[in-house]
Amino acid sequence: MSKVKFPKSYQHYERIFSLYDIIFVRYGTLYMNEDGIPYEIGENQMLVLEPGKLHYGHIACREDTLIYYLHFQHHSAHRLVHPEEIRWHSVLPITTYRDLEPQEQFMYIPKFKELNTSQIWSLLDEMIELRNLSVLEQMLPLQALFGQLLMMLQKMSKTSHNHHSQQICDDIIIYLNDHINKPFRLEEMSQKLNFSIDYLSKCLKKHTDLTPLQYLNRIRMLKARDLLEHSESSLREISSSVGISDMNYFFRLFRKHFGIPPAKYRASFYSVISERSIT
Repeated sequence: MSKVKFPKSYQHYERIFSLYDIIFVRYGTLYMNEDGIPYEIGENQMLVLEPGKLHYGHIACREDTLIYYLHFQHHSAHRLVHPEEIRWHSVLPITTYRDLEPQEQFMYIPKFKELNTSQIWSLLDEMIELRNLSVLEQMLPLQALFGQLLMMLQKMSKTSHNHHSQQICDDIIIYLNDHINKPFRLEEMSQKLNFSIDYLSKCLKKHTDLTPLQYLNRIRMLKARDLLEHSESSLREISSSVGISDMNYFFRLFRKHFGIPPAKYRASFYSVISERSIT
């Protein structure tokens, strides 16, 4: 990655290469054409150029233009999607210590976007500073900053298309996480969020495929699993800490989510950890 100032009358040359190229314009305007589609990237705007597509400057810069550019490689399939297609709260499969393969992850960043935060520029400057050092030990911190940049861009993708049902879904998830250790009552949630039970359930289902109770039970079991792995709390204490007073119900839920009873899960987990420590 780098920062470069293009003088007035500069026109980008033609090329096709195998990397993504993210262009950030600090000031001025850069005119780029990608596979026949012209873009006018103005001050505080960004554009992602895709690998394998011809891009070139179709108009020369009309003023001095300062840009940051960043190249990166990503081998997975890529495609343009409409923001409304993205289900930000899609529930991923629950992972356990027994999984041998990493879970597939997805990332969404805007194609062409107005930048809505000045933090981008300080982050890019810090990345360039580390990159210019060309020291091996600085490459991991550089990748960490790159991760922060991608998180910023993905957040922009989400917030610019934050429709009403998506906002309601976010509010439900916040409410459920805040009440994870309390008895669940739909009526109380409805009163707190000021929407009917049916409408709240519909919004959450739309974005997660889960009902409020199903979503709550999922995060309860994830917390219970974490306590089994990283605490010495008894099963009754763990059940109580996730808002379930009925032990039999707790056992059924845990088995449903993880395939084995909680006591057996804890014993198996520590057995695997012990084996790994020995070897």
